[in-house]
Amino acid sequence: MCVPLTVDAQAHRRCGPDGFWEQHVYEDCSQIGPPGTVPPGYTEDDLKFYSKVINGAKILEVIGITMSLMAVLVALYIFHSFRSLRNHRTRIHQHLFLAFLIRLTLDVIFMINRFKKKASDSLEPVGINKFPPLVKVMELCREYARLCTFTWMFVEGIYLNSLLSTAVFRKPNFLWYYLIGWASPIPFVLAFCIAMQKTSSNGYWHIYTESNYYVFFIEGPRNIIVVMNVFLLLNIIRVLITKLRESQTSETKQVRKATKACIVLLPLLGTANLVWIPKVPEPGKSSRFYFASYYYVVLFLDAYQGFFLALLYCFLNIDVRVTIKRKWQGWMNARNPYRAHGSVVTTTTDVRMSSLDNNDSEWGGK
Repeated sequence: MCVPLTVDAQAHRRCGPDGFWEQHVYEDCSQIGPPGTVPPGYTEDDLKFYSKVINGAKILEVIGITMSLMAVLVALYIFHSFRSLRNHRTRIHQHLFLAFLIRLTLDVIFMINRFKKKASDSLEPVGINKFPPLVKVMELCREYARLCTFTWMFVEGIYLNSLLSTAVFRKPNFLWYYLIGWASPIPFVLAFCIAMQKTSSNGYWHIYTESNYYVFFIEGPRNIIVVMNVFLLLNIIRVLITKLRESQTSETKQVRKATKACIVLLPLLGTANLVWIPKVPEPGKSSRFYFASYYYVVLFLDAYQGFFLALLYCFLNIDVRVTIKRKWQGWMNARNPYRAHGSVVTTTTDVRMSSLDNNDSEWGGK
């Protein structure tokens, strides 16, 4: 993450033997002036504060990406390993987690490359930066995977909405789900790639996230999907409250369950991405509170989203916990020679089955 600064500094780029400028990512732009100097308009206390915030935000990002990657991997393994957990809804979950896995894997690669570059004193390209075409392909794959996480969140919203809105359960048409989740982002990413190649000098994409093409082809579709998910969420809560009223549930219980549904569905449907600040703060031009809040809040919501998705829709799911507990008890019984085999008591809780989601209503028990 680079912080735009309006101070005097020097930067170097090397002209290659082919006459073209070599690619170089100025990742040290967060440093304010040469070491040991204080640029005009700043105090030493300002430098310490901004440096502390930026370094802390980067540490928060590293921890969040690592936790999200591990959580998504474990969740995918659990859903794939236990047959009793396989149903239409968890099938959609797996595609959402897979999109997160692709994105987070690429995030880790870029993160390692960034640390490798920072540890190097050479001005020459380091790691994957030695291969500009590879960097472009990986960046495009990351943007594609990021967009896929939003489209699969949209599929999650469509599926949950259909479960609550239809009186008769029908098998979903997964062909449409695949087209929405995996195919729909492709035209936008390709259009962005073509636009950048046609307009960039020497084919080099300098800070492409600040390009108008990025806003139009990548950010635009993401924001549209988030807005659509908000309407789906509101409709789900409306139908849920209506069904609770029809079943003569107390008003307090209605509010509690509706609130629980809202909180649980919020990260899944991607509405947490609406919490954004349009203007990136600059040191010396924004208040310290605004500066720190922006970097910590934005990075937290982005880096930890995969972890919270896995936590809410896998690790805290009652069916997942019952299945793992039953598997653990069976494994312990098999290893204990003093415990009679086949003595595991099966309760009604252990054989809890969903009427909509194996038949698919499991979401209400999260």
